[in-house]
Amino acid sequence: MTLQNILPWILRAQQEGWAVGAFNTNTLEQAQAIVLAAQAEAAPAIMQVSHRALTYIGSGNETQGLKYIAAIGKIAAESVTVPIALHLDHGTESEVLQAIALGFTSVMFDGDGLSLEENISITRRLCAAAHSIGICMEAEVGEVPKPDVKAYDESAIVLTQPDEAKQFASVTGIDALAVALGSVHGLKIKHISLDLARLEAIRTSVSVPLVLHGSSGVSDNDIKQGISIGLCKVNVATQLSQAFTGAIRDVLNKESELVDPRKYLIAGRNAQIEIVRERIRFFGASGKAQ
Repeated sequence: MTLQNILPWILRAQQEGWAVGAFNTNTLEQAQAIVLAAQAEAAPAIMQVSHRALTYIGSGNETQGLKYIAAIGKIAAESVTVPIALHLDHGTESEVLQAIALGFTSVMFDGDGLSLEENISITRRLCAAAHSIGICMEAEVGEVPKPDVKAYDESAIVLTQPDEAKQFASVTGIDALAVALGSVHGLKIKHISLDLARLEAIRTSVSVPLVLHGSSGVSDNDIKQGISIGLCKVNVATQLSQAFTGAIRDVLNKESELVDPRKYLIAGRNAQIEIVRERIRFFGASGKAQ
């Protein structure tokens, strides 16, 4: 199947009380794992790549990274019969425009560090560009910290204000809104509790689909409750990398003389297939592509 605009499935998830999984990729094997897992679960899914992953994939050149992943995403989607979207996660203004031109079917502008007014202005402009060729547009109000980028204090995270979310969504025309409820990117242990009361207030104020970033560090109970309240796109990255790297480490620990990368990368790919399948089932998306 060709790459899809995932918005119809996100809107369906919003109506029916489940969530579409958005899974980060850094390698070819991880990209394959995402679409193979979605196929096995008969589920729509989003393959996404972050700004820092683009730097890695493009050997320091984000534009090259975008070109690589655009080609990989197209071929990966064509290898399965379920809906797959290719999403730019946390992109700069320039990267969003490049992704749109390269055939991504979903993009996110990261206005972290900008004033609300600046975020609105840039997002509105990018949203018009995305919508002109049928691409899904996501943006963010609030802060989901990246602890490996800068120090943070959980008690001082800038959470999404319902009134700002309402204003932002109404004037920008975005398709999906990433909200800050206390989650943090890159955590390896699930211990974060979401501000579910805040989520309820945002859901009451905003009609567009809501997105959870940093789910790997959030307790599954809170993710489940968040989906029941209105989260309908959930991003997963660190959990995937843990499974992928852990499986490779096990193989290399057992076979210290192994040098053929195919023999350990396949273990990583298979492990990631299983964790993506588990998350798809947990989000309630299994079978929804049928």
